[in-house]
Amino acid sequence: MQEKSSFPITDLPNFKLKLLQWAQQFEVAICLDSHDSDSPHRRLDYLVAVDAIRSLHLKEEAKQFEALKQFQEEAQDKIFGYISYDVKNQIENLHSDNRDELNFPSMYFFEPRYVFEIKGGQCAVNRSTLEALHLLDLIEQQAIESDDCNQDLDWETHISKEEYLKSVKEIQQHIINGDVYELNFCRELSCYPKEFNALHVFNRINAKAKAPFSAFLQFGHRFVLSFSPERFIQHENGKLLSQPIKGTVGKGQNAAENQELKQVLLNDEKERAENVMIVDLVRNDFARSAIPGTVQVDELFGIYEFENIIQMISTVSATCRKDIHPLEALKNAFPMGSMTGAPKIRAMQLIEDFEVNKRGVYSGALGYIDANGNYDFNVLIRTLLYDADKKYLSLHVGGAITYDSIPEKEWNESELKAKSILNFL
Repeated sequence: MQEKSSFPITDLPNFKLKLLQWAQQFEVAICLDSHDSDSPHRRLDYLVAVDAIRSLHLKEEAKQFEALKQFQEEAQDKIFGYISYDVKNQIENLHSDNRDELNFPSMYFFEPRYVFEIKGGQCAVNRSTLEALHLLDLIEQQAIESDDCNQDLDWETHISKEEYLKSVKEIQQHIINGDVYELNFCRELSCYPKEFNALHVFNRINAKAKAPFSAFLQFGHRFVLSFSPERFIQHENGKLLSQPIKGTVGKGQNAAENQELKQVLLNDEKERAENVMIVDLVRNDFARSAIPGTVQVDELFGIYEFENIIQMISTVSATCRKDIHPLEALKNAFPMGSMTGAPKIRAMQLIEDFEVNKRGVYSGALGYIDANGNYDFNVLIRTLLYDADKKYLSLHVGGAITYDSIPEKEWNESELKAKSILNFL
């Protein structure tokens, strides 16, 4: 464990911009931003880690979690990265034959050289006082670049509205047949921007969306810009926590309208049914790793307001068994039920049949693991993926399909989720 030096920061908003801008000189950088979320489970305020001492790039055929466990055990401090949705193929007897334009690694983690962690107006740096002061001076000298990301983007949806509505009806027939009772169905939108400054786009959307699990990752020519409101899983000294989201409405014009919309969402029987199905799935996933009797629902149907949407979030917790490695508990819960459906394995099989693109990084998880095996991962939704070599920009959206789903409303919800990101561009 490296020593840390801590310093007060007077102009936090500008310092954060300068810090992430300074980080762009490195091949690898990550930013995690909670936007000062008032959640009692928050562990990070704002963190930037840069410059890979070593990294882990894995393709689908590799033994993913075994390699991650070894990589984490050899690390001196926190490691950062993501687990793609398609790692499911290593966990269960599944496969993915859908097309993948991005072809990101199925798992990527790195151990950073420099870590800057901001909390309560203080910036902690994993360096000696003298070296940390020098780094902070270099960061403060940065002139903040102007935002130059305005352009008209010609987005293509890979599943037309007509195809989407037809698929929803076919999924509902599978529900009637008893194959599944809920399925998360997603579609990809993509474009080829002439110019795309990933940092400027992230800063613009991040400042407006203010999602509690926002993240920016660059490694080489690949970028992940996530504005996720959802926590997948946290492990803290033996305690497991998950906060699945199911239930979304757009915000109104004022506080009174928002209060009314919150009540409408809370009382929506379809949304409550979706939410409780996923809560049960998370409880079952946790039971594979937990001490019997410790799995509990801390909050059911919590209604939370974000910058442009209102969502229904529940909280599930458990105590991990002593004979279960923390990363084994992560594996036992992956991928998150909120992005699959239930029963999980059959839902994932049907997802491959109805979706036309590989999800890849989308609906995977991004976060950190510390030297003690504690970790925190988001759900990679509301996420832009960009390959600077191919000039390819991707956004997936989707939602849970149930017996009571109205196909037109499901399409509209996916449009709302897309606009929650695209409107900022």
